[in-house]
Amino acid sequence: MVGFSRVALGNGIYGNGVGAESMAMAGAEVAWSKDPLTAMTANPAGLGFLNKPEAVLGAEGDALSGTFSKTGSGAPLTDRFIAAPEGAIGYPLKGIPLKLGLSVAPESGLVADWHYQDPPGGLGGIQYGNQEDKSSIILIRTALGAAWTVTPKLSIGASIGLLYNENDMVTPYVFQNLQPASVNGAKTLLNLHTTGFGGDGTVGMIYKATPALQFGAFYQSPSVINSSGDATGDPYAQFPPTPPGPLAFHYNAEVKNQFPQNASLGLSWQCLSRLRLAVQLDWIDWADSFNTLHASFSSGDNPSLNKVLGSSFRDNIPLNWSSSLVYRAGIEFAVTDHFKLMMGYAYGKSPVPDSTLSPMTAAISENTLCAGMGYSRGAYFVELAYQYDLPASQTVGQSGLLSGEYSNSSVQISAQALALSLGMTF
Repeated sequence: MVGFSRVALGNGIYGNGVGAESMAMAGAEVAWSKDPLTAMTANPAGLGFLNKPEAVLGAEGDALSGTFSKTGSGAPLTDRFIAAPEGAIGYPLKGIPLKLGLSVAPESGLVADWHYQDPPGGLGGIQYGNQEDKSSIILIRTALGAAWTVTPKLSIGASIGLLYNENDMVTPYVFQNLQPASVNGAKTLLNLHTTGFGGDGTVGMIYKATPALQFGAFYQSPSVINSSGDATGDPYAQFPPTPPGPLAFHYNAEVKNQFPQNASLGLSWQCLSRLRLAVQLDWIDWADSFNTLHASFSSGDNPSLNKVLGSSFRDNIPLNWSSSLVYRAGIEFAVTDHFKLMMGYAYGKSPVPDSTLSPMTAAISENTLCAGMGYSRGAYFVELAYQYDLPASQTVGQSGLLSGEYSNSSVQISAQALALSLGMTF
C-alpha cells in the first residue's frame, strides 16, 4: 500500500500548487499561470501570454506530523523534512504567436515513517514486535508544453509529460487476494522497492474577458505506470516455531499504479488596482484510479515458500478511494509596485474510506491555510510561500482489510510546507 507525507489532503497524494506563488494562493492559479513553472503545472495556456523568455527555479519542502492510536499499539509519526527542486523555462517564438515551455517538478513526494508495536493480525493473530512501518510514493513530471495565442484575449495550450514513479514499503504486510485463497490474510515482514516510467498529457485555456477578469480551464489525462524492482522479507512468525531466516525470500516485484485524470475551472479578478482574487474548483478521479493496487511477485527463491505460494503470484490490495472536489481561493495584494502579499485556503474532503484506512494510507487532511510574499525588481523576482494543513483525524471501526489489525484504530495527521521560487526574464 502507499503512504503519505507531502501535504496529503483532499487532493489525495497531490499538493496545493507547485511553485511559491501558486502554493501561497492555495493552488488557485488555473486562470492566471503567469510564469513558466505555474503554467507548466497548473495550465499550459499561461505560456501564451509570455512576452519574453523567462526561467523559474525553486524548491519546496514538507514536514508531516501524526499519531496512530490503537489499544496495545500506536505511536507518533517520525518527523522528517523532505525537499525537492523544481524549475521551468518559457520561450516565445519570434514571428508567430507560439510559446514553448519545459519543466521538471514533483507532482507527489510522499513519505510516511512510523515505528509502532505490530498489531495482532495475519492468520492466527500473530505479531512481529516493534517494527518500522514506512512507505513512500514519489512522482516527478518532466514536461514539454506549447501555447498558441489565438487572440490577445485567448490562449490555448497543451503539454506532454514523462513521469518517473518510485515506490517503497517496509512493513509487516498482510496478503489480501492471493491464490491459493487459503493463505489470504497471511502476514510477512516485507521490504518492497520498485521504479518505473509513464506518460500523460494536459490541455488548457485562458480567456481574458476584460482587462480585470479572466477565466481558465484545465484537464490532465490519467496515467498508468508499471514499476518493477525487488521484494524481500521473512514470514517466520506466520509459521511458528520457525525462527527468523529459513523462510526469508526474494521476489522480483511489479507494482501497477494508476494516477487519476483531473480537471479544473477557475477565475482571476483584479477587483482593485492592487488586489487580485482567485477562485478554483478541481475534480480528481480517485475512484477510477485508486480503487485497487495491483502487485505481482515472480521468481521466488525460497523452495519451502514456493511449495505453498508457487514461485510467482499476484496480490490485489483494496483501496476504494472516492473521487473528490477541491475548493480553492486566493488573494494577492500589491503593497507597492515591487512587493506583494498572498493568502489562500483550500478544502477537499478526504478520499480515503474508513474501511481501508491505515497509517500507510492516511491521506486524510482536508483544510489548508496558505500565505506568502513576493518581491520583483527589473527582470528578477523572488517568492516565498508557507502552507499549513490543519490537523485531521479519521477512525476505523471494522476494517475492510483482511486480518482486522487496523480495526478500532485512529490516525491523526497535520502537515507544513515551504516553497521558494526565483525567476528572471531575458
